[in-house]
Amino acid sequence: AREFSLVTASRSWNMRAQPVACCRFHSAMKELRGSVKRLEQWKCLQTFRIFGKAQCSKCGILSSWLADEDDDEDDDMGPRYCACCRGRYIRKVVPPSRASL
Repeated sequence: AREFSLVTASRSWNMRAQPVACCRFHSAMKELRGSVKRLEQWKCLQTFRIFGKAQCSKCGILSSWLADEDDDEDDDMGPRYCACCRGRYIRKVVPPSRASL
């Protein structure tokens, strides 16, 4: 799921073609690697928080919890589909404590 979300994000980037890359996908992954290296040099972001009040129990991706008219907002699982794997496995999650990060 993490890989899928990175590939999805990289599709919205305006990148130069890498002349030594075998394809556009691997060119984008080289750009992604460079971006991660630069981000690792940033100062700590104490305000960084994980997004999402729901998680797919199949692939693990986090998402929003969206209640609809036919759904009881207090249910653990409703008619929700994962945007990543398209599975019907979305459940509400309890945010991790600071100690677990």
